[in-house]
Amino acid sequence: MDNKTKRLWVRLSPEDERLFKEKASKYHSVSAMVRDAVRQFNDIATVGKIDALNDMVSLYRKYQQELSWLGGNFNQAMKRANELAIGGMLDKLYYERVILPQCNKIIDFLEDIKREQHAIAKKIVKL
Repeated sequence: MDNKTKRLWVRLSPEDERLFKEKASKYHSVSAMVRDAVRQFNDIATVGKIDALNDMVSLYRKYQQELSWLGGNFNQAMKRANELAIGGMLDKLYYERVILPQCNKIIDFLEDIKREQHAIAKKIVKL
């Protein structure tokens, strides 16, 4: 038999009371719904997950424009390199001084993004 003898008084507005009763419609009582909600709620994990999701959204916004710009420039550079290679005008020096440094910048940039995404994903999983 349940030993629920303690009472907890809560002041509610009429709107809050309506909302409580609406949410509790599938429960035996409002008290049962509140007990279930308290058991399920983990404030620390919830706040941590929201923070991590906000970090992820911020990361995507931060890099969205840069990735678009980078992708366009990279495609142009590769198109030109292909044109030069087909025409026999792409020499080793051009490759080493122009193409390779740009490719390395792109690779470094993408690795930075992946590292940040990984750190955020670890934060989300840990919670």
